[in-house]
Amino acid sequence: MTRRYYFRPFKPETIVATLHHLRCIIGRADDPGIEHVDALLRYLGTDPDTLPMPQKRPKHFARNELRRAILDALRSGPMTGAQIAEAVRGDLDPAAAYKRTYQALHKMKVNGMVRREGRVWLLSVRNVEPY
Repeated sequence: MTRRYYFRPFKPETIVATLHHLRCIIGRADDPGIEHVDALLRYLGTDPDTLPMPQKRPKHFARNELRRAILDALRSGPMTGAQIAEAVRGDLDPAAAYKRTYQALHKMKVNGMVRREGRVWLLSVRNVEPY
C-alpha cells in the first residue's frame, strides 16, 4: 500500500520572511551568495533593498577591558558613576557607556573590588597600589 502525501503550500509571506532571515545571516558574513537570495526575493515580488538589514555592532571592550579602565579611572581618586562613564566611554554613546559602566561597577562591588560611599565610588583597600 502506498502512502499519499498531501502537499501544503507555504504562504508567500512565510517564504519572504525566511528568505529575509537568510539574507540577514548571509549579509553579516559578507558572503557573495546574497545575490541569489535577492534574486529569489525579486522573483516573489519583494524589493530586497526595502527590507531592513541589521548592522553588526562592534564590541567596544574586550574581555575585562572595561573593568581595567574603571580601576584606572578610580586610581586618580573617588568619582561619581557619571564621571567614570565619561572617563571610560571611548566611542560608545553616552547612554550605553553609562549603562555598561554601572553594570560593571555593581559586579565589581559584589566582588569587593570597589565600594560606594554616597554618590561616589572608591577603590577598595585591596586594589590600592602601594606607592
